[in-house]
Amino acid sequence: MVNVITMKTKILLLLLLLSAGLAGYSATWQVTNSGISFSPTTITIQSGDDVNFTLDSDHNAVEVSAETWSADGSTSNGGFQVDFGGGLVSASQLGVGTHYYVCEPHASLGMKGTIIVEGSTAIEQPKLSVGIIVSPNPVRNLIQITVNENNLLGTRYMLFDKLGRQILNGKLTDKNISLTVNQLPSGMYFIQVASLKNGIYKVVLQN
Repeated sequence: MVNVITMKTKILLLLLLLSAGLAGYSATWQVTNSGISFSPTTITIQSGDDVNFTLDSDHNAVEVSAETWSADGSTSNGGFQVDFGGGLVSASQLGVGTHYYVCEPHASLGMKGTIIVEGSTAIEQPKLSVGIIVSPNPVRNLIQITVNENNLLGTRYMLFDKLGRQILNGKLTDKNISLTVNQLPSGMYFIQVASLKNGIYKVVLQN
């Protein structure tokens, strides 16, 4: 019986992932600096996501061409520009493809990074039961599942990657369940709560 449920869940998840034209959940990714290096130097995000830069006061971020980036130059290509100290780059400034950027004063020292924007393969975040809360989102180390309805205790949950492969599974044995995910690569994951009709929760992992 469990195998049948798991197979049905995987098929449903894959069908949802393949559905075209649905709006995705947008995330805000974080980029900081460590000395004269951006951290992380490369991030891969989905179309519709924002990127927030939190930088020291002597660093900025300016989008440049691939050629300028390779040559450690700093001439803007007219793309996004982040002020000294940081700021938000909105999704409207990040089309699908690779965006190259540098810190203008330190480009010659190799302070540069890339943002890779993938076309959205996300499912529309469904209207979910208030009985379950999945947080935070985006997440780094721990996914917290909060159960607000007693009748959901004992319900089976499963964590899948975006290819429909099951990563974790278990039961909601307590009103607060923590899933350790710091060993997983960054990307999209889905939590399926078996007893809920609209029980697929999208989670963006930033490790």
